[in-house]
Amino acid sequence: MGGTPVESRRSEAVVLIHGLWMTGTEMRVLGGRLEEAGFRVRYFRYRSWRGGLARAADALRKFVEAADGERVHLVGHSLGGIVIAKMLEDAPLSRQGRVAMLGSPMGGSAAARIVSGRRAGRWLVGGVIREGIVERSPKWPGGRDLLVVAGDVPLGTGLLLGLKKPHDGVIRVEETRVEGARAVTVRASHVGLLLSRKVARLLSDYFRGG
Repeated sequence: MGGTPVESRRSEAVVLIHGLWMTGTEMRVLGGRLEEAGFRVRYFRYRSWRGGLARAADALRKFVEAADGERVHLVGHSLGGIVIAKMLEDAPLSRQGRVAMLGSPMGGSAAARIVSGRRAGRWLVGGVIREGIVERSPKWPGGRDLLVVAGDVPLGTGLLLGLKKPHDGVIRVEETRVEGARAVTVRASHVGLLLSRKVARLLSDYFRGG
């Protein structure tokens, strides 16, 4: 009855949402490990630099609502988590599923504020960052299980910007925290969160309901 555990998880999809200056290809290692664990993995792409936050959130909603699977879980890396939050802040989804954010600055980003305060920096970070992090971060609306994962290996531009530790090289650990969410810190840099076997196991166990 009900099939094997792997067959059961095949009925569950995981949508991976990339961060700034990325295309989704960077999440293939994580996606492959989730597929090995039995989940259907889908990659959502959006214009993270020259696009807009509202447009990205609306496109994500359509993508998730159309995804196959009895449940559709969401994983946002960095800016991808902000896009998820904006989507759910605007209106709830009809699809059931859990949410995970990897290094997403739901509490704002000191690094983004520093960089966007410079003329060249405003061009560099683009519109989605300004809308969703610098000017106003979307609020987590609740109603779904949320796991936030932060890294504490400070490899990245944060070293040059003088970010207060602990941070992952881009985002401070405290900037990832969301009230009411389960929070985990792992030994990884910002990009390393996507390559970490521990993160993949955390997500797999979490989506199984553990």
